[in-house]
Amino acid sequence: MTSINMQQCFVRNEQLKHYPKVSIDSIQSRYLLMISSTSNIYGKCLFVFIMFIINLVHCRALLFISLDSMFSVKFGTFLFVLVVNVNPILFYYRYNHKLVKQIENHWNGLQIDYDYETRKYFWTRKVIYRWLVYSSYILLYIFKYCYLIYTLSDQDTSKQSIGNVIFPFLLLILALITIFIHFCHSCIHWDLSLLAQTAVQFNLIKLKKLLNESRKDQKSLNVDAIQSIRHKYLLICRLVYKIDEIMSPSLFAMFTHFLAYACNLSYSLIYNEENQLTKWYNVILTSFILIISLVSTYVNVRIHEKSLESLAIVYKLSLRTDSIRILNEILLFLNHNEIGFTFGGMFMLTLSSLSTLFSILTTNLWEEIMLQILVNELSSLFFIQLI
Repeated sequence: MTSINMQQCFVRNEQLKHYPKVSIDSIQSRYLLMISSTSNIYGKCLFVFIMFIINLVHCRALLFISLDSMFSVKFGTFLFVLVVNVNPILFYYRYNHKLVKQIENHWNGLQIDYDYETRKYFWTRKVIYRWLVYSSYILLYIFKYCYLIYTLSDQDTSKQSIGNVIFPFLLLILALITIFIHFCHSCIHWDLSLLAQTAVQFNLIKLKKLLNESRKDQKSLNVDAIQSIRHKYLLICRLVYKIDEIMSPSLFAMFTHFLAYACNLSYSLIYNEENQLTKWYNVILTSFILIISLVSTYVNVRIHEKSLESLAIVYKLSLRTDSIRILNEILLFLNHNEIGFTFGGMFMLTLSSLSTLFSILTTNLWEEIMLQILVNELSSLFFIQLI
């Protein structure tokens, strides 16, 4: 069926923009599949090498742990090491050739890739999200590079060995590899979310068009149209459930990553006597992770909002007909579950659950900070009494 925008272009004798088929196939996806659990032995060896680089870049704090005293070992250090390893291992086991094949089969089963508006919706938003990811990670790497240059120039290089000067630059080069891995994870995360959102948007457009036609003529409602849209809604549910196999633990890992950085930032701002540049560096880095988390969460929440809007339109359609057959189809439609991603398999990610989650995280973070302040105050008082 020709869309309204296509008909307008034909009337104006304008040339339609060519949008390729909707697909999650990309360089980032091929790279992650190359090092997934279903790859060959060379891909698995490459994954082990990449994990070694990630731990070398992110886990340098473990090198400074002293075994002479039990108080020198910090729980936050091991927690941070655990957090940075969760997402790569998660994508290694979950995002593989089998899952991608199943997602593509579910998408092809919808048979909506022919629609011009569907392709336009997917690719216009994908370009926007990709440019956001590109700019964010490029600015992040430049910021890390400038911070390293400043810290090295601020130190007395005459007292440093050549290894101490070369090692940070070597870590910066290796950090480029780790940033690329995180960049691939972000791209796949948003591509899968946008694919689900595009499928829900297609059904929503069909329902709006059916509602507008019923307002002009109630006889335009027929069982075949409702049954076709209901069938596509069921297929979309299966598609979202399959994507949720990777999105659900990924969302949990993303929030855990942000929480770990937020705790580290709060601790460093309160207890560590650092210079202003280091404090601003931690603030900007944590803000970057927060922005990426919020944008990704917004894309995921939009899927649930659009599904609720679809069910609301179906309810309005039930008020415009007296046909028992059509009402039975609408009743079957309304009995379907809501569409959306879950947070670690615990609850569906909605606006209400998201606000509750942030409230809990903020409260726990504040309580942890106050507890640490109280412990430090009691320790200082006890030390003064001993003296």
